[in-house]
Amino acid sequence: MIKKNFIEFSFDDDIENDEETVPDFKKFQTLNSAEQYYLADNYNWDDGTIVLDWIINSPKCDKGTACLIFWRAEPDYYYDYTAETIESYQADVWHLLQKIVERFKKDDFKASKFEFIPAKEGYKTDWEIKLDIWKFPTELNNGIKGKKPFGFGL
Repeated sequence: MIKKNFIEFSFDDDIENDEETVPDFKKFQTLNSAEQYYLADNYNWDDGTIVLDWIINSPKCDKGTACLIFWRAEPDYYYDYTAETIESYQADVWHLLQKIVERFKKDDFKASKFEFIPAKEGYKTDWEIKLDIWKFPTELNNGIKGKKPFGFGL
C-alpha cells in the first residue's frame, strides 16, 4: 500500500495532459507512526515535499521520523538562507526544514520511539551555523535513540 500510493507517485503524471498525480491524503491518514517512518525512509525526494509535509504535520509523527527527514534533506545546504533569500525552487524544502526545527524547539512531537542518529547514518553534524533560525536543539543534531522499524508495507 505504501509503495503503490506514496513512493514515486509522480512517475504516474500524465505529461501530455499536464496532469500532476497527487497522493491520497485520506489513505495517508490511515498510516501509523511506524508506517510513516518507513515511508520517510524510502521516500523519493523527486516527488516533492507534499507527503513529507503531511508526515511532519501529523500528530502521529515520531521524533525519529522528523530527524530522519531533516537530515535526508541535507540541511547544511540551507543554513545560509532565510525565507527572503532562498530561491523559489528550493523554498519547499527550506520550509519543511524550518517546520521540523520549530517542532523540535517546542518539543511538539508526542512520541520518540524510532531511532535516527545522523552521525551513524554518515551525516556530518558539526556545520557552522550563523543564522539564528538554524539554531536547533541538540537532540535534533545528536539524533533520536530508539528502535528501527522493520521493512513492511511494500
